[in-house]
Amino acid sequence: MKNFKKLAGILLALVMVLTMTTSAFAATIDQVVTDTTDKASITVTVPVSENTDTYKIYKVFDAEANGTNISYKLVSGKTDAPKGFVTDAAGNVFYGTKDNEGNITPNNASELSTADIEAIKAYVTNDMLVATVTTEKNDSSFTVDNLPYGYYYITTTTGTLVTVDSTTPNASVEDKNTVPILDKEITGATAGDFDEDGKNAIAQIGSTVTFTVTINVGAGATNYVFHDELTSGLVYNNDITINDGANLVEGTDKDYTIVLDNDQTDEDRDTDADDITVTFTEKYLSSKTKNAQITITYTATITEEALNTDPEKNTAWLTYGNDPGDGSNTTPPSEVKVYNAKFTVTKTDGNEQPLAGAGFVLMNADGDYYKLTGNVVSWEADIANATEYVTEVVEDVAAVEFVGLANGTYTLVEKTVPAGYNKAADVNITIDSKNYTNSNLMKSQKVVNNSGSELPSTGGIGTTIFYISGAVLAIAAVVFLVTKKRMSGAEEE
Repeated sequence: MKNFKKLAGILLALVMVLTMTTSAFAATIDQVVTDTTDKASITVTVPVSENTDTYKIYKVFDAEANGTNISYKLVSGKTDAPKGFVTDAAGNVFYGTKDNEGNITPNNASELSTADIEAIKAYVTNDMLVATVTTEKNDSSFTVDNLPYGYYYITTTTGTLVTVDSTTPNASVEDKNTVPILDKEITGATAGDFDEDGKNAIAQIGSTVTFTVTINVGAGATNYVFHDELTSGLVYNNDITINDGANLVEGTDKDYTIVLDNDQTDEDRDTDADDITVTFTEKYLSSKTKNAQITITYTATITEEALNTDPEKNTAWLTYGNDPGDGSNTTPPSEVKVYNAKFTVTKTDGNEQPLAGAGFVLMNADGDYYKLTGNVVSWEADIANATEYVTEVVEDVAAVEFVGLANGTYTLVEKTVPAGYNKAADVNITIDSKNYTNSNLMKSQKVVNNSGSELPSTGGIGTTIFYISGAVLAIAAVVFLVTKKRMSGAEEE
C-alpha cells in the first residue's frame, strides 16, 4: 500500500510537471471577444518551426447560422463591403456584383481571387481584430474559442494570408506559410582553397573570393529582404547576380531593388548599414511557390585589412513576412570565413645570436617569386623582381615575415648572405589546405648562418726550404764557375 501511494505521488508529480511544461510552450492567445452566444471556434494548424509567429484574426462580416444555412452582415461601423463583395437593401453581404438596378449576380468561384484578398486586407481595421495569437517554438496548432459566428480573415507574421473562412459553427484551417531557409557558401577563390561545405577558405591577399547564397522560398513568401555584411578585409566587387533559373531584373516594378554601402573609410564599418541589401518586390514574390530557389552570387577582394590572425567574415541573413519588430522573422545568420597564412623567418648565427644582413625571397611551387606591392601579393618569374626582406636586429631578434599567403608549398631562398658567413640551405614549407589552425596558418622557421673557416696555410718549415734551396744552387754555381776557370788555366800551360 505504501508503495502504491509512493507510485501515485510520483505519477501525480509527473502529470503536474508535464502540465507546466505544456503550458510553457503553448500559444499565447490575447482575445478581444471572450463570451458570446454563438460559441464558434477557429483551429489553426501551424507549420512547426524554431521561430515564434504571431497570428491576427479579424472579423470581416457578422454571420447568422442555423447549422445548415448562413447569412452575412456588415460589422458595426461599416457602411459598405470590400471590393468583390456587395450588399442588398437589407444589409446582407454577397460575393458577386450588383448592377445599377440593384440586381446581384453571385460569384460562384470556390476561392477568392488575389484582388479580392487584397481588398479584404485593405478593408479590415484594428477595431475588427478579435484575437492575437503568438505561437511558441515547435507549436503545431492553436484554437481560439468563444468567437461569434462570422467571416474571418487570418494573417501571420511569417506570410500575409493564412485564410479567409467562415465559422459555421467552427473552422479548421491550415497555415501553409513556411519559413524561408538561407545558406551562404564560398564557391571559388582565385588563389587559395576552400572546404567542402564552403564555410572556410584560405586565400591570398589581393585575390578574389566568390560567395554564393541560396534562398529556399517558403510558402506565402512576402517582404523578403536579403542582408549581407563583410568585415573590412573584404571589399565587394559590385558584380552581384541573382538567379532563379533565369537572371532577375533590378527595378521597383521588376524583381528586386538593391542598396550598397561600401565605405571603406568608415572606422566602424562593421556596425553600420548592411554592405549589400536586396529587397525582393511583392510582384516577384507572389510568383514564387514553396521551395523555389533563389541564388545570389558575387565576389569580394581580400584587402590589406585581412593581414592579421583573425579571419575575415561574411555574414548573410534574410528578414521576411510581417515582422512584428522583435527580430523573430529573421533567418539564422549564415557566416563564412576567409583566412590567409603568414611565414616568419628568424635568423641567427652558429652561436644562436640574432644575425642582421641576411636577405630572403620566397618561391612558390611554380618557381615564381613572391612580390608584395601595396599589400597585394603577386608572383614574378625573375628573382630580380621579387620582394626581398633583409633581417635587422630589433629587441634581440632578427626576423622577417612573408604575409598574405594562400595554401601551397613554398621554398625560402637566402638571396643575400651576410659578409663572413656561408649561405644557408633552402627551406621548404607547406601550408595545408582546409586546415584553419594557427599552427598551419602561422608557420615559422629558424635559419642559421655559420661563419666560414680560415683556409689552412702550407704549414711545416714554411718558406725556409726555399731560401736553403736557393743558397745551395748559388754555391753550386760558384763552384762550377771556379772549377771551369781552373781547368781552362791548366790547359793553357
